[in-house]
Amino acid sequence: MTKLAVIVIISIFLCVDCLKLEEKFSWVNVEFNWPSEKDHQSALANKQYIPENNVIVGLEKWKNKLFVTIPRWRAGVISGLNYIDLAQSEMSENKMSPKLNPYPSWEANLLSNKLSKSSIISPFRMQVDECDRLWVLDTGFDDFLGAFKQVTPNAIVVFDLKTDKLIARYEIPKSQLKEDSFMPNLIVDTSKKSCNKAFAYVADSIGFAIIVFSLHEKKSWRVKHNFFHIDPMMGTFSVADVMFSWRDGIFGMALGHVNPDSSRNMYFHSMISNEEFVVSNKVLQNETYCNDPSSYDEYKLIGNRGLDSHSTSEVFDEATSVLFYTLISHNGIGCWNTMKPLNYDNAILMDADDVAMVFPNDIKIDADRNLWVLTDRLPQYIYGKLNAKDVNYRILVGRIDDLIKDTPCDKNFM
Repeated sequence: MTKLAVIVIISIFLCVDCLKLEEKFSWVNVEFNWPSEKDHQSALANKQYIPENNVIVGLEKWKNKLFVTIPRWRAGVISGLNYIDLAQSEMSENKMSPKLNPYPSWEANLLSNKLSKSSIISPFRMQVDECDRLWVLDTGFDDFLGAFKQVTPNAIVVFDLKTDKLIARYEIPKSQLKEDSFMPNLIVDTSKKSCNKAFAYVADSIGFAIIVFSLHEKKSWRVKHNFFHIDPMMGTFSVADVMFSWRDGIFGMALGHVNPDSSRNMYFHSMISNEEFVVSNKVLQNETYCNDPSSYDEYKLIGNRGLDSHSTSEVFDEATSVLFYTLISHNGIGCWNTMKPLNYDNAILMDADDVAMVFPNDIKIDADRNLWVLTDRLPQYIYGKLNAKDVNYRILVGRIDDLIKDTPCDKNFM
């Protein structure tokens, strides 16, 4: 084995004092606060609700609400967009496994013949912006792994969290999608000074593109680049003894600091790749220039995160300049201080656990700089069957400064 190979292995598998993250919530199957027990039993009887088919995929926090999404992978998903009342959960009888509350209402989440602009069908990831708005990426499908049906078009849905009212619903035009397009992630680019000029960047992981949406202009455009594709040598996974192959390209995205010229770097990577890239948000926001051949070199390779660093989501902490990212092949979370070169010494496995962190699927930072991580055993769900007696979904949390202390992600680390 070469010296370089040894360095790669050590940097990926070194994890100090694991497990650092605290397990905040866990479920065998998620349950809901139903309008009545009669509604609950009726939904079970007619298979409108099949508990084991409800898999949490995304999370986000706003004040005392912790939002979670449940896409309609299979039939029997009762509510796609939900929240945990954090204050109420502390006082509940089973505070480790709180019941979910549909958002903004039960009616908005039910499959019916009376869909509205507020209807949520199959949401994946979401983000709360600086203007107290919840942006939700709704893929609109039902029973994806079974009798697939596109109930509504792919859409970006925005709610005012102070009033729980719909602000906007934008359906992505078919002309900007491919036949096999799949949109699992979005991030929002805005500031309190310009709430009405926000942009959303949506990853089309199978179509290898980013959809840029301008809230002010109420329009979108498709951006293509070779860096949005996969590394063809990395498509095979092994997670908790499940072997499978995926082909997801561009997936993780995060915005860095605001620069003196008001631009921001957008870090991004494909799920099936070890490389991390960057491009200015000003390139993406320029509908004409972003796809012009002259813009190709605006996209830069930063470096390599390490061996088998397949990753879904990532998030940037402005206070420390640290980028955190999921490491699904290592049942863990990685970090890299963006003020340092991206290499095997500085990109580390910050935390990991082969039980509590099987398939970390989403990661977020709240207003108090707590890092939240969702794990959901998705490969077992898709390719096998979840254990009906085991914990399948977990939400973990930790303070960022504590998590990176005495690691290469800490600016004071020597």
